This record gives sequence, C-alpha cells and structure tokens, in this order.
Amino acid sequence: MGSADFGKAPKSDAGPGFEETVKRIDFTRVSPHELREIAREYYDMGKISQDTWLELSSELPTQTLNANGEVIDITEVTDDTDFNFVAYFSDRAEIARSIGTADEVEKMQDVLSFFALV
Repeated sequence: MGSADFGKAPKSDAGPGFEETVKRIDFTRVSPHELREIAREYYDMGKISQDTWLELSSELPTQTLNANGEVIDITEVTDDTDFNFVAYFSDRAEIARSIGTADEVEKMQDVLSFFALV
C-alpha cells in the first residue's frame, strides 16, 4: 500500500481564479486611503479610465444622500476609517438614474464595475 502524502496539496484545476477570489477586496469595509491606492494601481495598469480613477480617489463629502433621498452625515469618516463604498456609490448610481445625466449614470456604473473587477 502506498502512503498518503499529507504535506502537499493535490493539484487543482481551479487555476489562479480561485486565488484571485480569495484575495478579493471587501469594498464594504475599506478606507478612503486604501481605495485610492487600489484605484491608482488599476489606473496605472490601464484597467480603469481616468474618470473612474478620479471618482474613486476624490475626497468624501461631509454629507451625502442615500437612495431614499435621506441626508447621511459622514463627517466621522477619516482617511483611515473603513467605509462602505459599495453602498455609497450604489446610492449615487440610483440617484443619477433618477435625476442625473446619462454621463453621471455611466460614471457611476464604471465605478461599480471596478468593484466587481478587483
């Protein structure tokens, strides 16, 4: 009988896709500083447009609107505070679809696509 080799993982056909999934960034809990760094890397690699990079790296306002039109105070968010950018940009996309321009809607869709890309 052969002995089992528990020291080595069996070869997998999953490929690098699995590792990329494990390394995925949780954009519901990332600081503005981290988001800027990640966006800059993707911009430098040519994976996102300048408009998307500028949107992702711009400073947060002190207040924002959610998709229901309620004012949300985000003054406590600092450059190193975890923040839910997915919700923030999803709300902005919803507002843009309701009252914004086609350019604004496209810009928000590009930002949301970035979150799915990384």
